[in-house]
Amino acid sequence: MAREQIKLRFFRSWKCSITNTFRICYARYSTADTKKILSEIPGLTSLPIIGPLHHFLPIIGTIGPTGNFHQMVGLMHKKFGPVVKFEVFSRSTMVMLFEPEHFDKVFRAEETNPSRPGFETLDYYRSELRKNKFNGVYGLTTAQGAKWRDFRTKVNPALLMPKLIKLYTPLISEVVQDMVKRIDKLKADSDYIHSHFNEEITKFSLEAVALVGLGSRLGCLEDNLPNDHPSRQLMQSSKDILNLAFKLEFLPHPWKYIPTLTFKKIIKVFDLQWSISEKYIEEAKKRINERGYNVPEEEKSIIERLLAVDQTVAIMMANEMLLAGIDTVAFSIISILYHLAKNPEKQQKLREELNSTESKRSYLKACIKEALRIWAVIPGNLRRTTKEHHVGGYIIPVGVDVVAPNQYLSNLDKHYVRAKEFIPERWIVDKTDPLYYGNTHPMVTSPFGFGIRSCIGRRLAELEIELFIAQFIQHFEVSWDGPPIKVVTTVSNNFSKPFNFRFKSLS
Repeated sequence: MAREQIKLRFFRSWKCSITNTFRICYARYSTADTKKILSEIPGLTSLPIIGPLHHFLPIIGTIGPTGNFHQMVGLMHKKFGPVVKFEVFSRSTMVMLFEPEHFDKVFRAEETNPSRPGFETLDYYRSELRKNKFNGVYGLTTAQGAKWRDFRTKVNPALLMPKLIKLYTPLISEVVQDMVKRIDKLKADSDYIHSHFNEEITKFSLEAVALVGLGSRLGCLEDNLPNDHPSRQLMQSSKDILNLAFKLEFLPHPWKYIPTLTFKKIIKVFDLQWSISEKYIEEAKKRINERGYNVPEEEKSIIERLLAVDQTVAIMMANEMLLAGIDTVAFSIISILYHLAKNPEKQQKLREELNSTESKRSYLKACIKEALRIWAVIPGNLRRTTKEHHVGGYIIPVGVDVVAPNQYLSNLDKHYVRAKEFIPERWIVDKTDPLYYGNTHPMVTSPFGFGIRSCIGRRLAELEIELFIAQFIQHFEVSWDGPPIKVVTTVSNNFSKPFNFRFKSLS
């Protein structure tokens, strides 16, 4: 009897061991090898025609009405978790990844041939509607694959050369000085500043990029600039393109099937923007031909350097500088001024550095980085998958737009200590300090993009911003008198009126 009990206990023990082993193996197989497909990713369901719009309706919507894209991203993260699917009528399926390790993995795997769709309406305009005009050269904004790589290879030397800062600092400083004088005249008219400050900073941005890109000034800073002045039309075109593209490409819209009024309007704006920039470009080419090409390197504009490489590429790059290089710099400058106005002790610390013999200007650079961390011009980065990816327990197939919500993540205490506070010191403190920026994943904050498709105008933009902020803070004490500024996100971030700045001259 005892022998039978021993056999029974041994059998039960053996059976239990085998069962546990099977369970462990199955669990390992399930977690390591079993991935859910795209349709199983949680997120906003879509209906025919309207896509996910019903989720944002008051009362009945699962998300409800939101103030902007940043707020919507936060609500989706809290509701659905670290991997979220989002579908918009007429666009590829989007998947937002909220863990930096996840989108880092995808972006690096795509780096050999990165696809980053720009404006699909602009792509259609260049490749179909006006294809005879562009001759297969579509620029950095819309080109993909080999065409993008060829274009980028040709323009890199002119825009990324190490000597760029030394060459263009005197030119941009001249525009900054004129802008400071202009604000000094306008500052007493608080109503004008409240309503038009963004327009004034946009004028500076266009004037600076035109001087560097085309070798001449456009007259944007002149008093009483007429409404029909080409430079004013160029600025308005840039804003109209962003607003119309958002309506056509990120909201439910049948433009791919029906040429709606909104679609026809953006085509007219594309035509206007091209014709005005073409006018300025032709004037630049004429000046170069009359002067001759045998001039010192430091006197050459960007278009002159590119004309020596490829005329079609030169014209397209100049056009894109006048399209994409205006509002981005203006937004960044206003953001930095706002944060300095709201943090007077930081502003004074910066002023002391600028008035000292400190040549590296490390605190100035830290202020710029910190403002861009809180509010980037573009709130996220994107790659369209060209291969299958296994991320976060899901299989993401080819043709999906993977989105990294960088601005949202950059404002989480999970990634930065006191993330919602403007603390430039986090960029310059010692590594042992809890504030040190390097304690978070390097992909969390990427205001200029990632990898070989990062912003080609970064050096030029940073130079414009640094020179402007330095002179402005030396000449003015900046304050803010009113409720917090409002950020509105469409394709990019923008500020809405009023601009409650006050400027006090220091000299």
